[in-house]
Amino acid sequence: MFSLIKAKFSTKIKAKYKDLNFTTSDRSSTKPKFPTVYIHMIDSQEVGSDLEGTSIPGVNAAFQVDVSDNQNNSRTDEVAREVLRIMKSMSFKPMPMPMHNNSGDVYITTARYKRVIGDGDIL
Repeated sequence: MFSLIKAKFSTKIKAKYKDLNFTTSDRSSTKPKFPTVYIHMIDSQEVGSDLEGTSIPGVNAAFQVDVSDNQNNSRTDEVAREVLRIMKSMSFKPMPMPMHNNSGDVYITTARYKRVIGDGDIL
């Protein structure tokens, strides 16, 4: 998902935010860049089964995407809308829609996305 979101991201938004950062880690040893798009898989479970129980026919995939910025929520919202566009293009459902979760000097817009990904599905 990380690679797909990063690759499908609008060049217009990438150009607007020169320090736009994509990550799968909640920690960084370097100076933070903003806005940051943190993508991580959450509570994803196997769906379906075969008679032998030796394969995984599908996964109810769930991802959380946190967009953080050190200036304001307008910037996080703009980047989060682009993530929403990309996730919807791959048939993910937002659950819930993006919400703000601000702490201190960092502005955060968080959204979770879910969909079943079957064996052989192409995103």
